Amino acid sequence: MAKKIGARMILYLYLAVFLTRIGFGSVTILFPLYLPAGAFQVGLILALYPIAEAVSAMPVGRLADRISRKKLHLTGMTLITVLTAAIGFRNLLNVSVLHALMGVSAAMAAVTSLTLLGDATKQTNRGKKMGGFDLANLGGYGLGFGVGSVLVTAFASRLSYAFWVTSGIFLFTSILATKFLVEPVRSDELNQPGMRRRRIGSKIRPVLPVWLGQTIILGMYFLLPKAFQEANITITRELLIFLGAIGGLFALGAIIFGHISDKVGRTKIMVLGAIGEFGFLVLFGLSFPYFLTHNFLTYALILAPLFFLASAIAPAILSYVSDISGKARRGSANGLYSVILSIGMAIGNILGGFVSEFGVQWIFFAGAGILFPSIIVSSSLLRKK
Repeated sequence: MAKKIGARMILYLYLAVFLTRIGFGSVTILFPLYLPAGAFQVGLILALYPIAEAVSAMPVGRLADRISRKKLHLTGMTLITVLTAAIGFRNLLNVSVLHALMGVSAAMAAVTSLTLLGDATKQTNRGKKMGGFDLANLGGYGLGFGVGSVLVTAFASRLSYAFWVTSGIFLFTSILATKFLVEPVRSDELNQPGMRRRRIGSKIRPVLPVWLGQTIILGMYFLLPKAFQEANITITRELLIFLGAIGGLFALGAIIFGHISDKVGRTKIMVLGAIGEFGFLVLFGLSFPYFLTHNFLTYALILAPLFFLASAIAPAILSYVSDISGKARRGSANGLYSVILSIGMAIGNILGGFVSEFGVQWIFFAGAGILFPSIIVSSSLLRKK
């Protein structure tokens, strides 16, 4: 019975992160079009979200180690629902404050989701489960961009309605949480006098360079559609098939490499994934745009496996963080993970916007230049453990 409840909760967490990321992906598309402000003001308001998430992630993580994780998760989802709906009543100052508060509520939902998933899994199967979580996360974001584009068209004259539709997605997720979410580790267990709280600083430090490098690269990837558009790159059928294929491989790889990390170790798989992504970034940068019109299939067959390897990074690190922290410090550890994610994405957005001015390939060269020293530093720190 307990096993059945645990499996049901894990499925809820997958669905919750999938639906939540659909909502956030939609908001990413809607926000710049909705605000009655110039590009610089819009950029500042958008930056409030990751800044607020980064600042609040650690306090939220510590709170998750002391009070009910389910109640904290439900509070975060409720706030996201209310704040998204409130943004529909447009006022520039109010929207700025609401968007910053959304970053806080997002930290509450994200940190508790990862902590609860860590609680519900064992070290022997955690990598595979985290791979599923990462798949739901990325898939939700991708679909959210599409949903946002549809909502922009459907509510072109009343974009406030689009925010209310998005709020409905968050509300549905919140209702599911009340029914399916359970707590494998209860708050009274966490506060027992004899509870051992592990020191995680020295253990988590070796993976942070690769994780920061990876999140900066992800942040730069958000600038690729605009960079392709400005470079007047024609999106051919072959290119669409290639992008779809590597996207599918990346999703599949998150589960496969997560499972492999359960067998051979997290950090080995993390470094393997980072090396694969470094190879992809270098080769894509060197061959673009030549490979689009010359020997496309040959380059595609080399690039696709390298990108497949890159999918190993996130599930390996997510599992490692839960492994080393134990149930008493798992919230704090996932809070630190979320801080690095928010900071890296923010840096990546800024850096990607700058280097894309020099051409699409410079996004990939910049990514490779960041990831290579990250691999060296992480590998050196792991050898000293």
